[in-house]
Amino acid sequence: MLIAKELLARHFEYSLWASLKILEAAENLPAEAVDKDLGNSFGGILGTLTHIFQADRVWLKRFEGDPYFKLVQEGESYDLAKLKSEWPAVIGAFASWIRAQDDAKFEDQLFWRNVRGEDKTEAMYKILLHIVNHGTYHRGQVITMIKQAGGEVVSTDLVYYPGM
Repeated sequence: MLIAKELLARHFEYSLWASLKILEAAENLPAEAVDKDLGNSFGGILGTLTHIFQADRVWLKRFEGDPYFKLVQEGESYDLAKLKSEWPAVIGAFASWIRAQDDAKFEDQLFWRNVRGEDKTEAMYKILLHIVNHGTYHRGQVITMIKQAGGEVVSTDLVYYPGM
């Protein structure tokens, strides 16, 4: 195993900590600033946070054995409160799943169908690192949007996470 499972699990917990910090910063903005389409990858603040959450959730479902779970579920919509209430369960389940595995499991290949309908496989450890990195990338975008909206800039750097 290239990476210890406890380190992987803690990275997921870091990712949740960082996402919740950004959600709290976004809660201090006017609703119109949170909902505004800024022309970014996923619109604006709420759209990007929703995308991070949905990506975390779709990967969890894939790791739990549903390779065909869709990124976006029909009829769903999110606001900051709903993200704040649902995200901990997703990341908690991921961290628990990781801790329940033997180290060798992370070398296994995971099969899934991506959003373009293509069948893919990749080593589990690589996908797990990707998930945390994906969240970090998009949280950086959200922090910029919050700053541009006049909000407080929060530090979500890994070195400030108290759980490491």
